Amino acid sequence: MIREPWISQILMGRKTWELRGTSTKIRGRLALIRSGSGLIIGECDLKDSIGPIDFDTLIETGALSCEERDEIEHKGHAPYVAADGVTSKTFAWVVSNPILYSQPVAYNHPSGAITFVDLTKRGVIQCIEASSSTSRGSQAASRQLQLL
Repeated sequence: MIREPWISQILMGRKTWELRGTSTKIRGRLALIRSGSGLIIGECDLKDSIGPIDFDTLIETGALSCEERDEIEHKGHAPYVAADGVTSKTFAWVVSNPILYSQPVAYNHPSGAITFVDLTKRGVIQCIEASSSTSRGSQAASRQLQLL
């Protein structure tokens, strides 16, 4: 799940790093959900996970939106830091090829799922249109995608 305005920045191609407090070995196509909406609104490729990334790199990179870089610079430290308050524990999940669905797909968030959800498990997708549908959202829901 990704909060606004960051999910929109990814879907518009203005942000290619999604910042997280951990690395991931997952690679491939991801479904994107707007935090708090209960809807899968698009998808993208997860290409890499890099880091930890220091403060200076974060405020200088073009992989984040101007708004996110400004927010980090205003705080004066990386978004995820160690107990010392200085050492970065910030990782960039490198995303590409975003697609915004014309019709979002409703899903049920399984209890205990924190970062990724297997969309192929029974009951996760609330409804899938008939297989003859050309809706991008429905096609994605019927494929195996990870959920971010």
